[in-house]
Amino acid sequence: MKLFKGLSAEIVSYLFQTLLATYLIFLLLEQILGGLASVYMNLNYFLVIVIVLGVLDVFSEVKVKEKERVKKRDYVFVSVLGIIGLIVIRYKTLELGWLSWAISVIAGVLVVFLGLLVLEDKDG
Repeated sequence: MKLFKGLSAEIVSYLFQTLLATYLIFLLLEQILGGLASVYMNLNYFLVIVIVLGVLDVFSEVKVKEKERVKKRDYVFVSVLGIIGLIVIRYKTLELGWLSWAISVIAGVLVVFLGLLVLEDKDG
């Protein structure tokens, strides 16, 4: 059962992806600089909108795109995301002492490995 087809499906998919990325950025800013986003809006309401659009996106018929070749910049991007993850987790777990470093490094490595798994996916 597909609720949306063609252009409307693409619009729903684009809206979901955009709002999800926006929500994640706001959530990250809220965690790092407490109160920055929550002063202007309730992130829970924003999350409800993202979830509803995600469900609608699942029931949309979107054209399957060809898999693009992985470029060097994709690997650099995944590595940068791993480093950013390491820094954010280190910042949030600072009071744990040496354990903070262990958790941060493991999390950063996991981000990089998961990113590489997605890049090297042979099925899609």
